[in-house]
Amino acid sequence: MIVPYSSPAEEVAGWNGEGLAFIIVPALNSPPLGILGLSNNPPKAAATDGDFIAFKFNTVKQSSDPDDNSIILSVGIFTSSLSPVEIINASIQATTKNHTVRIMLDKPQAEITMDVEGRTYKTNFSAHVPQRAFVGFLASTGVSSELHSISSWSLRIELEHYGKDIDWKVTLPAVLGCICVTAIMNIFVAAFYFNSKYNKLKMELVLSETLRRLPGMPREFKHATMRKATDNFHEARKLGKGGFGAVYKGTLWSGKDGMACVEVAVKKFTRNENRCYDDFLAEIDIINRLRHRNIVPLVGWCYEKGELLLIYEYMPNGSLDQHLCSSSQPERILGWTTRYNIVADIAAGLHYVHHEHEHMVLHRDIKASNIMLDSAFRARLGDFGLARIVGLDKNSYTDLGVAGTWGFIAPEYSVCHKATRKTDIYAFGVLVLEIVTGRQALCVFQDTFQLLVDWVWRLHREEGRLLEAVDKKVVSMEDYDADGAIRLLLLGLACANPNPVDRPSMAEVVRVVAKSVPAPDVPIVKPAFVWPPEDGIPHSFDDDITEMSDLDESHWEETSSSDALAVSAIIRRKARVSSIG
Repeated sequence: MIVPYSSPAEEVAGWNGEGLAFIIVPALNSPPLGILGLSNNPPKAAATDGDFIAFKFNTVKQSSDPDDNSIILSVGIFTSSLSPVEIINASIQATTKNHTVRIMLDKPQAEITMDVEGRTYKTNFSAHVPQRAFVGFLASTGVSSELHSISSWSLRIELEHYGKDIDWKVTLPAVLGCICVTAIMNIFVAAFYFNSKYNKLKMELVLSETLRRLPGMPREFKHATMRKATDNFHEARKLGKGGFGAVYKGTLWSGKDGMACVEVAVKKFTRNENRCYDDFLAEIDIINRLRHRNIVPLVGWCYEKGELLLIYEYMPNGSLDQHLCSSSQPERILGWTTRYNIVADIAAGLHYVHHEHEHMVLHRDIKASNIMLDSAFRARLGDFGLARIVGLDKNSYTDLGVAGTWGFIAPEYSVCHKATRKTDIYAFGVLVLEIVTGRQALCVFQDTFQLLVDWVWRLHREEGRLLEAVDKKVVSMEDYDADGAIRLLLLGLACANPNPVDRPSMAEVVRVVAKSVPAPDVPIVKPAFVWPPEDGIPHSFDDDITEMSDLDESHWEETSSSDALAVSAIIRRKARVSSIG
């Protein structure tokens, strides 16, 4: 409400004030004097950023005003082309009359609208409306003492909507439909997630309980205990890694004062879930019942929070391959006597799993990195992750694939996929040649990549050159025994014969190593591999092929006469193990 006021006495005396104005200006600079303080600039031909817009409420007639009682819309110092709108009589009465004026700027149409008591006037000011502006009031009393009063005023800015109006009759059902579909999908995803979590937890509980009931099972450790023992499986504690996961050195504290400690090797399985369960169960099925001085003893196990751990006795001297391949570290070079004893230890351990244990166990991965050395450099068989138990009425284990390491895999195993004692003996023969020569099973000779077996056999063919295969680092040692070296080289070649029927048994191997029988006769020329053999497939290969993707309970009952293994087979099936090896 804008109410310009002057008393009748002042009007008669000619002491009226000038009036007031509502303005839209581009800046807050102090306005100059004259014409309500709006502008005293000369007329301009075009609008600039200095233009202003004013709605003047006159009480005194200026030179450009139509009269002294009008509302005038001005730009700069010019009166607009809009005719003045008189809203009160020329003579002001003593009783004040309030008038309401509504001014609306429509920016998209660049139009200004004045609404005075129901009468609307529009005009276009697109060239004069500033992009950025300030709004407010100016007033001037001139030489009079006229009172200007604004009873109330309000400024409302509305953002125009330039898009199409939303058709809620179409949009609302679509939105509700999307919400319903999303809710249903979330319910299904949540149900699947919690169901899988429940099944996994249930399987873990069943497996844990079953493992506790297996005969001969060692101590069960808490996962928190093993984390503490390995410094949360710190990288500095890592002893080695393989396809199954990694092995860490751990320290278990015991005793009332907590001062006694036992060092262990913690095998952590980290492969994909199904293969992880398979490796864990296969190894613990076998290793928990093997008791021999030449086999790494299992100290305990842990199955918690989905993590599988096997805890073995720590072997201070690491694995055999670390010593055979460490020519840059003289302190790790093994003497001849130590090497010979290692061969004897491996032979004793392999004879145990082949002939002395209740059920025949095929290791299927005999190699230097799986032979561990204790503090006295006595060798022990380790890593039974690929090992399998063979039933009393069986002589082989059939796989859909080939387990083991290239260079140690027997030729017939690659053809028929049947693992037997003879396939383990072939790998043992290659390992014996590695120990004697200090070379790897697959290596380079005279810029040619070839098998260690072929290289040694070529030296054997040339009379008097077999001893050239012996590791030069041990030949100069005091304990070197040339006769013992020839014995082991011939034994290695005999065990690595391409044809399984011509390989010795582990019982014969043990007698040769013990020097109770002469070294085996080995052909001067390496025999050609013939399959099937001319005399027919030997008895050790007479088992029917078993589809290993079909791990049914009956198959596992065939390969085990103990209830424990049958129970373990059921757990394997629950763990959804689809393949072995």
